[in-house]
Amino acid sequence: MGEVRLSGGVITYEVGGGDGPVVVLLHGVAMDGSLWRHVVAGLGGGVRCIVPTLPLGGHRRPMEPDADLTVLGVARLVAEFLEALRLDDVTLVMMDGWFLPQGRLVEVADSYTLLPEDRPDALVEHITAFLAEAAA
Repeated sequence: MGEVRLSGGVITYEVGGGDGPVVVLLHGVAMDGSLWRHVVAGLGGGVRCIVPTLPLGGHRRPMEPDADLTVLGVARLVAEFLEALRLDDVTLVMMDGWFLPQGRLVEVADSYTLLPEDRPDALVEHITAFLAEAAA
């Protein structure tokens, strides 16, 4: 597990997969990065996955007392995180915190898709297809 100190405190993160395009997997409220473990395994060695645990309720390390944990503040922390790790060519994937009867709403680079909650393989297929299309 890696960690990086940002203006609001320390963010921990996992790196998985292998070489290839970088995908940063972001979780929603009251979750942590472990949400993505099956997706990282499914993507295999062709994609480098970076999974931070954001200060959205599932984090284990307290943030600074004056940290801005509003939606905009956390978005700024994500930008700061990418900059700290020198990540400038990435695909951001966000799992929405809403539990919908049909599944979960997933955003991949401004494209929203509803995927079954119990099917990480569906998300793997979606990310793989997006990366293939982006590379073409």
